[in-house]
Amino acid sequence: MSLINRYIFKQLIMPFIFGLIIVTFSLMTNRFLMLTDMVLNKGISIISVIKLASFTIPDFMVITLPVSFLLAVLITFGKMTQDNEIIALKASGIKVLTLTKPVLLFSLIPFFISLFFSFYMAPRFNYFFKILAVKEVKKAALSALKKNTFSNNFGNFKIFIRDIDLRKSTIKGIFILNKFKNKPEALIAKSGSIVYNKKRNLISFYLKDGEIQNRNSSAKNFWLLHFDTYGINIKLNGFAFPNKDKSIHFMTIHRLFAKYTSAKTSGKKNIYLIYIFKKIAVPAATILFVFTGIPLGMLSEKRSLFLAIFYTIIIVIIYYILFTSGLYLSIKSGFNPFLGVWGADIFLLIAGIFLYSKVFIK
Repeated sequence: MSLINRYIFKQLIMPFIFGLIIVTFSLMTNRFLMLTDMVLNKGISIISVIKLASFTIPDFMVITLPVSFLLAVLITFGKMTQDNEIIALKASGIKVLTLTKPVLLFSLIPFFISLFFSFYMAPRFNYFFKILAVKEVKKAALSALKKNTFSNNFGNFKIFIRDIDLRKSTIKGIFILNKFKNKPEALIAKSGSIVYNKKRNLISFYLKDGEIQNRNSSAKNFWLLHFDTYGINIKLNGFAFPNKDKSIHFMTIHRLFAKYTSAKTSGKKNIYLIYIFKKIAVPAATILFVFTGIPLGMLSEKRSLFLAIFYTIIIVIIYYILFTSGLYLSIKSGFNPFLGVWGADIFLLIAGIFLYSKVFIK
């Protein structure tokens, strides 16, 4: 590697690390805000939310690596332009294409790492995230059941338990308030047990030796029902144990290819093909950012970190709009999977060619 190539390569390292930290932190902050609902409404501990948030990092890395690389290119070439280093290199007979080689070489690092996360790490950690989320919701729901305390963590049900043993899943002295067909209903039982149905994501209360009291306020009627055994199923809304084969977001690239080849209908094949393309297209944007980042950095009128961040945000927003729009059209309306998913990357390539022509003319 020549001296110039080593110089540019080294200049890219620190801005890339800086961008990786900033972009990842920004995305993680947004995810923390989304997960706050689990703390406030589902009773999950902050420590558990931090664990859940950490499981989303591999999914973020698919995006943050290309974006951080784009920011690094803009910062590096903006600095070199404003320090007149680009002019000096051109005066020495060095062409822009020569300066592009080390940047392309550097881009292969975030490209292959992003590809690895997209192919294998992101789907697996998405699966782990869902598993942990369901476990934490169940744990929070059960831990809300405390002795001599009303629990409001079960939707319309308000549950009071005099004594509980979570290790044996037994309860005593149960009092449950509920609305049945908009009529207040009270359920009282001497004892019972709690069972969690993993498949259906239900918490079931099996009660013994009790009674149900129901009062119709409009008709001024009151009825009482005695029972020996009675069951109540309460759905833990929003979470259910995932199935790797049923959710496309949990499938590695090999699993997607297997599903694609075994699919019997063209509609199913297109869906799997769309997500195969998706796993490649986003990391591939890393290389295409070379051809937009270098010209934009060299065309900058002034050296500014905020200008580099601004350009990065604009390019990423445009790419995101084009990519998600194409993805939606491909999934919902049967639009050509290749054009739908790769349309944003094709736009980056065309934009790069246009910007490069500006650099050569300048």
